[in-house]
Amino acid sequence: MSKKQIPIIILVSVLILIGMYLLFGGGDRYNWWEHYQSESKDPYGTYLMENLLEDYFPGKKFEAIEDTLNGVLKEGNYVFVGSFLWLDSVQMDALLRFVEAGNQAFIASSTMPVALLDSIAGPECLDFSIYEDSIYYAEEDFFIEDTLVSLNFEHPSLTMDSNFTLKFIYRHETAPYEWEYLADDFFCEDQSNFAYLGFMDTTYVNFARASYGKGAFYLHTTPLAFTNFNLVNDRGLDYAERALSHLRPGTIYWDQRQGRMPSMSRNRRLATDGPLKYILSQPPLAWAWYILLGMAVFYLAFRAKRRQRVIPVLEQNTNTSLEFIGTIGRLFFIQNNHKQLALQKMKLFLGFVRERYHLPTKELNPQFAKTLATRSEIPEEVIGKILTLHRNISSSGYVSENVLVDFHGLVEGFYKKCK
Repeated sequence: MSKKQIPIIILVSVLILIGMYLLFGGGDRYNWWEHYQSESKDPYGTYLMENLLEDYFPGKKFEAIEDTLNGVLKEGNYVFVGSFLWLDSVQMDALLRFVEAGNQAFIASSTMPVALLDSIAGPECLDFSIYEDSIYYAEEDFFIEDTLVSLNFEHPSLTMDSNFTLKFIYRHETAPYEWEYLADDFFCEDQSNFAYLGFMDTTYVNFARASYGKGAFYLHTTPLAFTNFNLVNDRGLDYAERALSHLRPGTIYWDQRQGRMPSMSRNRRLATDGPLKYILSQPPLAWAWYILLGMAVFYLAFRAKRRQRVIPVLEQNTNTSLEFIGTIGRLFFIQNNHKQLALQKMKLFLGFVRERYHLPTKELNPQFAKTLATRSEIPEEVIGKILTLHRNISSSGYVSENVLVDFHGLVEGFYKKCK
């Protein structure tokens, strides 16, 4: 055995031991991702929800949808529970015609398609033209971040004696979660289509009825309430049954697609529906599979190292976009256009915040400064100075070189010290 082979053997042995530990002695046998798969008994699967719907109306049909809505929906109730609902134009028309004819559609999803909401809502209060380039309604502007929320219903006949407390649990521990709700614009005085049915934390609407033709859409922004983790207890089951009580007796069309888009490649479909489906759904088995692939990659890498030809050194690609930004900055500086240069620098700063910390920058208010300070670990006072100086620059007709230098120093200091 050569000395060069010893590190490889040690590395492979460690990987094998880790895989055996995860497979037989460690890890969590549940998948804690929000996949909403109807055949899964994981915490955030919908196995119990499907069983509840199968027997919800005795003597009525239950039909599972696995491919498309077109030509499937006849008469009854359409039900979807998932992270997002994907509908192409043909399926959208099929669902709208289904509801318009006097049927019901129950959609529990944290994101709603813009085209669907635009078709349902009247033009009185809602303007969806700002989302013309988006598929989904910008729910990132309408959420509260917390580890738990309390849910209840508005109608006296459905109101629970005490609010249903919904927690987000990940690997048996509570964790922060972004709980979406419907904006107040849906329920303005001139809007007659929407009526709120349930609320979250007594303030935010998370369940609403939208009339459409002879039927109605029931929109629920908290799909976690209908997963296995919550339906396994009496309180969660009671909440789900009260929400579903708006459905009318008839066939239930259960959409099992969990928002899967048809543009998915064939190989990805095989990974979802093929022989690896069970292995990848179980974390210990998935880890063992990934380690096996890693060992194969290591073997090929070390084996190829001895046989491959010398690879020529290529020149590093230059980032011409940075040169362009520098050129524009020097142009503004030469023209003494300090205000425009500062505004451009603020645009870059806000783009950095959106990309790195996933924060909306539509409203630069004290709440924005507090959230950014928490995530970046930069003192709130420093962020407040940046925002204040930006407001002063935006409202000023002339910006001096000293003000530009101060603003540049604050922003560069943020870049250097942020986490």
